[in-house]
Amino acid sequence: MDTDLLSDTQELPLQVDRATDQRLQLFIEGLVRQQDKSYATFTFPVQEIEPLMLLQESWNEQQFRYYWEKPSDNFAIAAGDTLVQLSASGPSRFADIISQQQALQNATASFSSVYHSRAGLMFLGGFSFFSRLETADWDSFEAASLTVPRWFILKDGDHYSATLSLQLPDFQSRNEIYEEVTGRLRSLNRQMTSASDSPSSPVIARKNTDPFPAIPLKLGFEAWISSVKQAKKQIRQETFDKIVLARRLSVARKNTAPVTKLLDHLRRRYENCSCFLVHPPGGQSFVGATPEQLIAFEDNLLQTEALAGSIERGKTAMEDLTLAKDLSISTKNRNEHQFVVQDIEQRLRPFARSIRHSSQPQVKKLSNVQHLYTPIQADLKPEATVLSVLEKLHPTPAVGGYPWHKAAPYIRELEDFERGWYAGPVGWVDASGSGEFAVAIRSGLIGEEQVHFFAGCGIVEDSDPQTEWEETNLKLKPMLSALQYD
Repeated sequence: MDTDLLSDTQELPLQVDRATDQRLQLFIEGLVRQQDKSYATFTFPVQEIEPLMLLQESWNEQQFRYYWEKPSDNFAIAAGDTLVQLSASGPSRFADIISQQQALQNATASFSSVYHSRAGLMFLGGFSFFSRLETADWDSFEAASLTVPRWFILKDGDHYSATLSLQLPDFQSRNEIYEEVTGRLRSLNRQMTSASDSPSSPVIARKNTDPFPAIPLKLGFEAWISSVKQAKKQIRQETFDKIVLARRLSVARKNTAPVTKLLDHLRRRYENCSCFLVHPPGGQSFVGATPEQLIAFEDNLLQTEALAGSIERGKTAMEDLTLAKDLSISTKNRNEHQFVVQDIEQRLRPFARSIRHSSQPQVKKLSNVQHLYTPIQADLKPEATVLSVLEKLHPTPAVGGYPWHKAAPYIRELEDFERGWYAGPVGWVDASGSGEFAVAIRSGLIGEEQVHFFAGCGIVEDSDPQTEWEETNLKLKPMLSALQYD
């Protein structure tokens, strides 16, 4: 290996010792000799770095970019460029993605100089709310898309690593593969060094001093009232018990600051949320900070949650406690929440050896809203996988309705926009089969000139249309406030 990457030379974010270099060369020789793999991944330790800083430094509108962070868990992934994109559409999209994923894993060899379960292949992306995308609003997105990136940086507690991926048929010899790997390591070193030395490091979102235009939060009010009344009519006629209706708020984008700045504001303000960014090549960016975990899966232990029933935060500690109590005793919110708990439990039963959750919901407090919240755990059967369970869990009644098959057609009828990836599953799966997906609420589709924000709420028999409208305004605030930062 070139001496600029060896650890006995200058200090660099990513260095390779001589023993690792020898192992790397032997691994590459084996790839060339056996010729039974189409892809290879290479994982190396790196010094502590802020993954979002690297994403900003390497930003390219024409290339795939991805970010995932749970600040409260000290876990983050920043990734870029496409090695392989798995995509599918229609009712069989989950099964199609699972089949593609298994084939790609069988065709991949992995080298790692770190001992970590996330080393190697990583599949990043998500799924649209419905099984098909039917309008041009989301034309750069697929109904199901998991991308294997050409590079990603992982932060997990005090562990930091970089993984590179390449397609082997592109290279004719051991030396070509070796030169490709070392060349990309040098390039990554330059980017990490530049990110660390940047005046904007760490990435701190600064509030825009320009006047921020008033947001037309009354826009679409009459149509909303009408939709809620129609939904309540169907509930009274026993068509369904609950439906989740959403609205879209479209505003002009007044600055050209990188979308990473908006994301940085979200992750700092909402540390207990899952913050995400999915940017298809040349497309818009889907960004959010969601409080709702759909599935976390590792070693056949599953964690999910019911998150339904909302109220605002108080201006004082006493008012906040009073509002939390009101939420906890609200018949409307308790009923809405119980629909979600029962439905999730029913969907998990075919996969689970046991399911555990508390008998009473807790209150989950975010900076601007508080929710009824019930964490759910399940010990799963050996044949269960993160994607097979995900297919059965999505969408929960927290974002869809109950029963789902009866509520679904009315969502398309009563909403005047394409949900796209809003309220769909977004997350990641690693080579070991572990993964995490969140429900993509508190989110927005960020274009060059326009931004679309989304918010919804559950409608049950005793829902008040005006109150539900005010709840959606409350849920729009996280993304609207982030627009004020550049």
